Amino acid sequence: MRRGVTRYLSSLQLKPQGPLQPTTTINDRRETILLYRALLRQCTYLPDSAARKYMWSHVVDRFHAYYTRVTTRGGRTFIRKDKALDDKRLSGALKDARKSLKYLQRANDGHIQNLRTVLDMTYGRAGKRRRQLLSQLQAPDPLVDDASVAVLSAQLSTTPRIKRVPELTDELSAILKSQIQQQSTQFDRPPLKESAPKVPAVNIWHRKFPEKRRVNFIKAWYAKTLDRLMPPLEAVEWDRLQGLAAGSLRWDGLVPQRKLGTTQARDAGDSFYTVALRDLPHRLTSSTARIVEKEKHPEISSRPHILTSRFMRRLWSNVFQKCPRLDWNNERKKWDVTWGNVQKQAQLAINPQKELLFGAFDGVDEHGQLHQRDVESDSYSLADPTQQSIKSPN
Repeated sequence: MRRGVTRYLSSLQLKPQGPLQPTTTINDRRETILLYRALLRQCTYLPDSAARKYMWSHVVDRFHAYYTRVTTRGGRTFIRKDKALDDKRLSGALKDARKSLKYLQRANDGHIQNLRTVLDMTYGRAGKRRRQLLSQLQAPDPLVDDASVAVLSAQLSTTPRIKRVPELTDELSAILKSQIQQQSTQFDRPPLKESAPKVPAVNIWHRKFPEKRRVNFIKAWYAKTLDRLMPPLEAVEWDRLQGLAAGSLRWDGLVPQRKLGTTQARDAGDSFYTVALRDLPHRLTSSTARIVEKEKHPEISSRPHILTSRFMRRLWSNVFQKCPRLDWNNERKKWDVTWGNVQKQAQLAINPQKELLFGAFDGVDEHGQLHQRDVESDSYSLADPTQQSIKSPN
């Protein structure tokens, strides 16, 4: 048995493999360019000007970051471009690009969940910008005097690296305490319950809690808290979002979609609605959009909405409720947190005045009895309760 296996292995002619050749074909490069242009085109159709700018830069950064690699050596920056991508990496990147293109198309068609996610990414409630806003608040507080510098240097020199734990800055602490009190259902994240980690004093054997476990416990609490925390927006952006949500700032409206350069041929399986509405440059109405969307994606249960100013105010209000604002209070020497809130005032059909509301009950007492009218003074007087009730003539 062993001799047979040895002969079989020796009979194999194993050729040395050379360097990997680039596997990117012309069709792959063409599809990449088409996806890149289609993504940028869909970004220009978004109903929010801030979303158009952010998603455009996000798509450009993602493509450039995937193609170039920036390294720093000796204080110098080197940019190296990958001339070829392997099949696995390229197929995954193209798959993500196709999914992102469909997501933007559905957001522009008026699907509420897709458009809400795009707005959350734009205003830092999810995605990369949210992490960037949080990283700005994670920086340590500036040291105001030499004594603070000396104390911090002594702590870093005497404390081992394993025992160093992250600490919340004053801004993060203020937002954390305010968000715990807020507890809005619009956060789309699990609620926060503790403003500081509660490390147990003893373990299950009633011994002193180990130092290493204490450090890991605090790090886990810190990471979980940052994952649920809502970073603040700048004053200019916060005021703009408030105006859009309240309706005081006028909406720019929709960007008209450009018509395709070539007319697609009719397929045998296309229905009347698909052929008639395929080359229209304007946006579809609610009923026709549902028919076309159901034919394209029968597995999707959601339906598109007409993008109107009222619909957009609802989405902006949903995002605005998750956006805090930080303002420094000189009197109290602390940070004040203001959460977005749009007050909805009910519009009454009548003027809420006493004479208008209760004018229909003139001439009737509190028991529902009619007053006797004095013809000379043209006024009413209380009727005698002993008298019979006045009957209306037939």
